Amino acid sequence: MMMKQFFLRSWLLLASPVLFARQQDTSVKEIIIVFKTHFDIGYTDYAGAVVKQYSTSMMENAFNIIEENKNLAPEKQFVWTVPGWPMSQMINQSLPHMRPKVEDAIVDGRFVIHALPFNIQTESSDPEMLVRGMGISSAISRRYGLPLPYDAKMSDVPSQSWMLPTLLKHAGIKFIQIGCNGAFQSPKVPELFWWEGPDGSKLMTMYSEKGYGTSVLPPTNWPYKTWLAIVQSGDNSGPPTPEIVEKVLAEIHAKAPNASVKIGRMSDFYDAIIKENPKLPVVRGDMPDTWIYGFMSMPREVKDSRRISKDLFALESLNTLYNIWSPKGYKISDLLSDAYINNLLFDEHTFGMAMSHGKNGTWTYGDEFKIQRAKGVYSDIEKSWKEKADRVFSADKIVTPSLNQQLKALAREVNVKGKRIFVYNPLPWKRSGLVTIKGHSSSNPGTAVKDLETGEIIAISNEKNLLQFVANDVPASGYRNFILTNDEPSNAGKEFLINESTSTIENKYIKIRFDPTKGSISSILEKKTGREMVDKKSEYGFGQYVYERFSKKDADSYVKGIIKRGGGSQLTRPNLTDEPHLTEKGRDAKIIFSKNATSVTATMLFSASPNLPHDYSITVTLYKNTPNVELIWSINGKPAEPWPEAGWISLPFNVNDPAFKLARLGGIVDPSQDFVKGSNFDYFFLNSGMSVIDKHGNGVGLSTPDAPGISLDSPRLWTYSGYFIPRKPNVFVNLYNNLWGTNFTEWVEGSWSTRINLWFTDHFNNEKSIITPSEESRSPLLATLINDASGRLPVSASGVQLSQKGVMITAFGNNPDGDGIVFRVWEQAGTSGKIIVTLPDGIKALTAMPVDLRGQKIGKPIKIISGKFEFKLGAYAPASFILL
Repeated sequence: MMMKQFFLRSWLLLASPVLFARQQDTSVKEIIIVFKTHFDIGYTDYAGAVVKQYSTSMMENAFNIIEENKNLAPEKQFVWTVPGWPMSQMINQSLPHMRPKVEDAIVDGRFVIHALPFNIQTESSDPEMLVRGMGISSAISRRYGLPLPYDAKMSDVPSQSWMLPTLLKHAGIKFIQIGCNGAFQSPKVPELFWWEGPDGSKLMTMYSEKGYGTSVLPPTNWPYKTWLAIVQSGDNSGPPTPEIVEKVLAEIHAKAPNASVKIGRMSDFYDAIIKENPKLPVVRGDMPDTWIYGFMSMPREVKDSRRISKDLFALESLNTLYNIWSPKGYKISDLLSDAYINNLLFDEHTFGMAMSHGKNGTWTYGDEFKIQRAKGVYSDIEKSWKEKADRVFSADKIVTPSLNQQLKALAREVNVKGKRIFVYNPLPWKRSGLVTIKGHSSSNPGTAVKDLETGEIIAISNEKNLLQFVANDVPASGYRNFILTNDEPSNAGKEFLINESTSTIENKYIKIRFDPTKGSISSILEKKTGREMVDKKSEYGFGQYVYERFSKKDADSYVKGIIKRGGGSQLTRPNLTDEPHLTEKGRDAKIIFSKNATSVTATMLFSASPNLPHDYSITVTLYKNTPNVELIWSINGKPAEPWPEAGWISLPFNVNDPAFKLARLGGIVDPSQDFVKGSNFDYFFLNSGMSVIDKHGNGVGLSTPDAPGISLDSPRLWTYSGYFIPRKPNVFVNLYNNLWGTNFTEWVEGSWSTRINLWFTDHFNNEKSIITPSEESRSPLLATLINDASGRLPVSASGVQLSQKGVMITAFGNNPDGDGIVFRVWEQAGTSGKIIVTLPDGIKALTAMPVDLRGQKIGKPIKIISGKFEFKLGAYAPASFILL
């Protein structure tokens, strides 16, 4: 990504005698050489052009090397290691006369793939998204009759989430090499170690803090007899020439004459060193990504990508239920695969072309920026960002219409005639929640809805083509049906109160007071206990919009902290003037109150000011029979601003001596204990939600389903501490930023919204305090209005049910690797135990075959008896089965 042309070695430099200017190495007995090219999907050019280059000129150069040294001893013949996704593109996009050569090279082991699809910033992703990504390499291996790769590689990104050792180990992968961008500070880890995941999985990990690959000879204190020499070129520069391969071999033989040398793959190193029974150190901890804040330069796409991730599972599970319950079933495997890969491509680590390459204009500000943009100077780089954003849109245009279609198809199978509302719960536990139907005219009859199973009459809001109500006890992974009625619901809207003179709203659980002068919430009171959520002594307003405009001093300080070698001008913004740092907080709000049968709302409207140059709004809502607070920040028509800036929502909580519990990818972590020093202690992504609690386990929980980036204690963008323990009970939700000076989007514009959900917690428990409310926030109830002939299904039915909450089902659909249905769960709350799975009525499966995350059998089949089977599940661990 950034500054690579300055800090990362080219092939010529790798072959230079300078790298070998050390004493002869006689201790190492075997050196495995791996040749690899760093793959950026974009950055150096449009993504399509990069893929084309891999499929043509790069591939032809690789064939030249293979042809030139084909008569050498097998261990000296060239092997090129490529990630799964570019290899799939090389196969599919190669010219007709070249494709057989590509396939022969794969079968002969001259082109090898590792287990991962490309370089991912895992923190931005979801578990199942990462699992499906590994399926690309698996599919290639299976197609050509090869064993699945058990080595993996990540390059460039300094650190990865704690999910990685759990993910890879449960996929049968034994080794990963991580090559850090050599310019950046990196986690303080040994060069070779066991990385222990939150579930206890241990993955052999080699970490290079100096560059993408490794040195060709081991360091002088290397205690093992085997060394892995990863000779990796820079960004999309292709394979080496035959001369360079020959020179690398000659230099290694000269400096390590007692070592056997083999050109191979990373798993060859693992196979050799594991025979030594190495006593490796164990690192148990999360390594937050120091680059992750760049994703919030595309806030709309981050929001949509996270929604799509959940909608993909909902679509798959709905289709599976439909296929079980209806004779009209159909498969969506190819559709799902395309959507998963497109969405995962958004998690890949490159966002577009780099301004620093000098082909896309220069950094300008104010009027000069407007002039240059009007001339089209930035048109190419903006198109490259759109190319990245279109990854999400490509997934969305597959998933959203398909999900709507599948909802309606299953709804039509219910044995009820006439107009009704079909409500589906994608989560594996019974739940209540808000139902929203768009496009329903308020002129249509109906002042309430009736639950067709229980007969309950439920109040509705039916305004402005939007129908809403709170559905109760929707079955696990199942559905309920409701009809519109004019019957009178009980207590319709009576729990809601508005007092405009005191600027308050309330339902039966919570009372909220607003401070329009400060543009914030002055109190959130739990009525039953009298607990207060808001820290009234904080310098920040609660729910207040905080706008930051950064300075040259900020940029220089950040570069000084995070860059460990070389310059750093490209990391930030060249040509900044000496304007001071500006922090502007929202104030002088106009408040509009409203209520209906379903909710009570206060919306604060803010106008632009000289120091806060855009209009925005903050809407706070309480729903019927719901003890949660919903906050939505929304901006309309934000102008493009190349000057470095960021927006936050501040949440200073009333919690003494706070402890922070963060539901991140892989597990729930405490940043004071579970982060590896040198990684990102200042800004990180949540996967679902978090809690801030006192020593008694009481406090608050929150979920940010649209904007996962947060700082604790204080806003900490453009800060690298390497180690920081938050003391103040403050959470700052990052709405957007444009602080990266290369690769990520350089300015943010447009209209979007961000939702935050808040709740009180007591007697803290991972499942009830974080996982369950957060997952319900990320996976709302899905509904469709139907008016078709009746089918044969009952008015309410359950899908898959699990005996333990805190466990998510992440896959329930056609097995992509063969027959049967793949069924996968992932424990999220840190609780081991026996899981009883109750399958939906009508399923014909008789056994559940345990498999790993890549579909390889790992145990004996489990009998399904009366639609149930059971197994033991470890804390934070996945379990996968093929139902046959």
